Amino acid sequence: MKVTASDKSCAYGDPGVFRGTFRFENPILADYVWPICEIRGKVPGPRLCISAGVHVNEVSSIEAAVRLQNLFDPETLKGTVSIVPLINQPAAYKYCEYVCPVDGKNINHTFPGKRDGTFSEALCDAVLREWTAGADCYIDMHGGDLKEKVSKFSIFQKTGEAEFDDLARRIAMCFDSEIVLALTPEYMSKPGRPPTACALRKQVGIMTEAGSNGLLSEDDIAFHVEGVLNVSRLLGMTDSAVTLPTNARKVCDTYIWVDCPADGEFHAKVEPGIKVERGQRLGLLRNLFGDTLAELTAPVTGFVLWRITHPSIRKGEPVLTIVEEERPG
Repeated sequence: MKVTASDKSCAYGDPGVFRGTFRFENPILADYVWPICEIRGKVPGPRLCISAGVHVNEVSSIEAAVRLQNLFDPETLKGTVSIVPLINQPAAYKYCEYVCPVDGKNINHTFPGKRDGTFSEALCDAVLREWTAGADCYIDMHGGDLKEKVSKFSIFQKTGEAEFDDLARRIAMCFDSEIVLALTPEYMSKPGRPPTACALRKQVGIMTEAGSNGLLSEDDIAFHVEGVLNVSRLLGMTDSAVTLPTNARKVCDTYIWVDCPADGEFHAKVEPGIKVERGQRLGLLRNLFGDTLAELTAPVTGFVLWRITHPSIRKGEPVLTIVEEERPG
């Protein structure tokens, strides 16, 4: 990383608050710079990396990343907090849903990436190799794109190694989620989210999500902010005690996509966060004359993780996802 300080910033690597920009070393990424704020305490300790803006319309998480820059005091902080508030720089001010406009890939499903791949693949690789390398924890925050509504949830990756999985679970539990999604070890064999890519190198990565429709919500912003602060407490970076959750969280592991069976207008009967029973009506698909094309029902018993809010959905596109509760053992 090649770092440039802003005015009135401390030098990069010194105790204090650094604000500036950086470039990744990979030449595929050379046309873009990324903003970074790094708060380094006077006392050594863990390194916590925090990002937002993989999806640029998920504004509650981006705002949370902005606010967090002012909530760590280098005089009392043990360790370093590094914040990149907007990962998908090519999409800035373009309102692209889900994808990076350079190559049309969803960055969130491209980790760990490839150094000599497309732009998104090179970016994922650089995030892991250059920025978050050596971090004790990486938190990637999300928040409901322009046409989706999500439950408040966090994701961690299980590896089958008890000590690692226990720490990852405890960190994911720092967020006052409705659902904690524990990805099963088989997810590690294919490209995916930061928690999976981090677990491959024995590093804890967490993904969090709260928000909807590209709207700022104080409740959603607070979910991210308070969760990150709680992680810093758990890691011993700050002296205050870990706060207790208020939501009745459910730990789930199986992730099931429900796709649209035809082009049409979907009218949902369920909302994110609620429990649905197998066979329960999820909503109706209608045409533009109001005729019912299909009734969508739950394929399993579980919890609605998120749903699309715009009614017009193409055949084969996801309508919502359902997650099943984790089974003991």
